[in-house]
Amino acid sequence: MSNDEMSTQPTIETLLARLNEWGERFTSELATTNAGLDELRKGQDELRKSQQELRADLRTGLHRVERKIEILNDNFLTIRSEIRDLEVRVEKLETETPAEK
Repeated sequence: MSNDEMSTQPTIETLLARLNEWGERFTSELATTNAGLDELRKGQDELRKSQQELRADLRTGLHRVERKIEILNDNFLTIRSEIRDLEVRVEKLETETPAEK
């Protein structure tokens, strides 16, 4: 072996060992990152499911409120109509003369 071969062989082995270390570290970090991504995806799925449930509950609640407002509105209009009828009757009674009674 020449002197050159003796001095470059350990350097190449060192470089290959270093590259292997980097590859192993990269693979390990990639696996950790992928596990984190899977966890995030599960969290997103749970969040989407919760949002869908919340939307459904909100729609149901708003529909109930809408129906109650409609009922209140109908009742209010009925009462206003009855008050108007009573006002007309009272006005008619007030305008009658005592002789007409």
